[in-house]
Amino acid sequence: MAWIKRTLIALLVVFLLLAGAVAWLLAGLDINQYKPQLEKLAAKQGISLQLQGDIGWQLWPQVGLQLNDVTMAPLQLPKETLVRADKIAVGVALKPLLQRRVEAEEIVLVAPQIELTVDKEGRGNWELISEALEAQKKQPPKLEIPKETETPAEQQVELSLNKLRIEKGLLSYSDARTGKAYKVENLNISADNLVPGGEPGQLSADASVTGSDLRYPLKLKMDSTLALDEGLNGLRLQPLQLVLTSDNNAQATMHLRGYVRRDNGNQPWRVQMNLNASVDPLRPWLELTGSEVVTRDSAALQKLNIEASIEGTEQKLNLTPLQLKLDGTTFNGNAQVRNAEMPGLDLSLRGGAFNLDNYLPPAEEKNEKTGEQTSGEPATKAPSTEATAQSEESTQTPTSAETLSAQQTEKKSKPKAGEQLPAEPLPLSDLRGFNANISLALDQLQAAGLQLDSPEIQLTVDNGLYQLQKLSADLYGGQLNSNGQFNARAQTAEGQVRGGLVGVDIGKVQKALFPSEKVQIAGEASVNWDGQTKGKTSTDLQQNLRAAVNVSSKELSIAPFNLEKSMCQLFSYAENTPLPERNWPAQTDLQDVRATIAVKGDEVKVTEILAGIENIAMTGDGEVDLKKQDFDFALGLALVGESTSADGCTVKNKRWRNRPLPLRCKADFDDVGPTTCKPDSRRLDDLVREELKYKAKKKYGDKVEEKVDELKDKLKNLFGR
Repeated sequence: MAWIKRTLIALLVVFLLLAGAVAWLLAGLDINQYKPQLEKLAAKQGISLQLQGDIGWQLWPQVGLQLNDVTMAPLQLPKETLVRADKIAVGVALKPLLQRRVEAEEIVLVAPQIELTVDKEGRGNWELISEALEAQKKQPPKLEIPKETETPAEQQVELSLNKLRIEKGLLSYSDARTGKAYKVENLNISADNLVPGGEPGQLSADASVTGSDLRYPLKLKMDSTLALDEGLNGLRLQPLQLVLTSDNNAQATMHLRGYVRRDNGNQPWRVQMNLNASVDPLRPWLELTGSEVVTRDSAALQKLNIEASIEGTEQKLNLTPLQLKLDGTTFNGNAQVRNAEMPGLDLSLRGGAFNLDNYLPPAEEKNEKTGEQTSGEPATKAPSTEATAQSEESTQTPTSAETLSAQQTEKKSKPKAGEQLPAEPLPLSDLRGFNANISLALDQLQAAGLQLDSPEIQLTVDNGLYQLQKLSADLYGGQLNSNGQFNARAQTAEGQVRGGLVGVDIGKVQKALFPSEKVQIAGEASVNWDGQTKGKTSTDLQQNLRAAVNVSSKELSIAPFNLEKSMCQLFSYAENTPLPERNWPAQTDLQDVRATIAVKGDEVKVTEILAGIENIAMTGDGEVDLKKQDFDFALGLALVGESTSADGCTVKNKRWRNRPLPLRCKADFDDVGPTTCKPDSRRLDDLVREELKYKAKKKYGDKVEEKVDELKDKLKNLFGR
């Protein structure tokens, strides 16, 4: 066993000799002499590097340099710290070190703090670095005179980086324009084999993200195999996987495979990537960002998947093909994103069947007792005034004069009961500053209760000018076509829309939009419209809406009204003749219907109505108040010929022919029924009085007034007036 002892002693002696040699070597090499070189190298990159502490040596776990209290800032503003690190360890290669040369091959940043800020003018502090680099490029080249000899003290620091690690890093971002701030905390990054032109290496990172718009911390984890091209002119991902999670069950994954490359430093970067991103479930992400959405269908907004092939440059990226999957609907197409002086987007998608109603807020329900609109939320009982006052007294605490003044101002700003809040201005500035060409098409769309087949929309955007080039669809046997524009370039927005709907089944539209068991409409109709509006708020746009609408129909049936029967009843009592015995259908068949409608804000005026009912000509006008949800129409029914129809009633008195008899249709939208249309008492009185006077004078002479009153009483009993 003696040889083992001698061997161990020999190894210990060798280790001590090597340690002594390394210690002698390191002691003889003053690494702080490289401080000026490091600071000059950083200055060439537009960075002010400040090494507050001395540069020391570390022997474990790897021979290297240790830099303490390091700060970096834009060269123009050295006091505006951009990066601060408590410790930076630089691992060096041992063989060059034995030759008294420092060759760095690994960098470890411990607790680095990176501060990115945007001022009120929208300028980022990191932009100062790029501006310094651009300024250096514009400087005229200096005449370089070669030196005869170089002293040993002027040896350069070489960088052959193989590994990079960041431990417990902090990245903060704040924007003075919006007041928003974000932090990337506990940032850990590990990257191997970062030598340009070398074999692919492993990259992993994890961090926690918090911010103004995030209700919960967002955790991210990234893993990738990457390789750097020679001269740092390219980066290959094979592939990259990013996983995002949160405490509220939000989860998303993204896969990237491809490269970013350029031929040389003067050429633009080229991108070739395959993207696959999945968000499942989707709703927690809306909650995470503070934009919770309540939809009619709870199964909506559950899954989102994006697949695309990305190719182009930093100025223009093409996404071809592009596939979007939202819940059960798949959209296929392509897109182009332009990063020019005026950013732009081209998007063309086609999808299958999509139910838009499922993604809209729940329909408001009307309270039967109070008539108020509710959104399905449970009503809470308001405390009494006395209890509220006692509660405020018990919870009131002494405050400063400034706080009391603020509270009084807040109370004054709150609207009183029944008082409407002022309308918010339209975000016109956000609608400018970009261009777009958008084309969307579907096999079927369910919207506002309507079923549209083969809908298609084409929209162009030119720096605030939105032009609806095409809006078309097949709607219940008819064809919809419309176009228009919305101009947001000025301080006041202006909008125009025009179009038509030809040959639509009006009965199916009525069932979809205004379902009613009392009133039924059937037939085909055509509608044309032309409207304009302007304003600074959405309320202005609604109040300033001016539109002309024309409606026409060859045949239209309305139930349960029978206007022919109403006319015959009037003739029967007026002429004292029996009402024909027949089965009067509970509907009215209209022919050649024509209506001219004028829209002014919430008011809809029907300036003219023309229609035929067998041998009856109908004319009239009226109003529809969308705000009050009611209508009022004054109609005139005139008999053309002797009989209302082949099996209707016959009128022998020629004075009743070709003479409009007044009819008034007035009701709330919810109260429409068979008794909605009645003889107009005001206008009918004049006609009856005139006719009765004519008959009375002819037959009774001086007893005219007495007979007039008698017949008027009969008609009042007939119509319940």
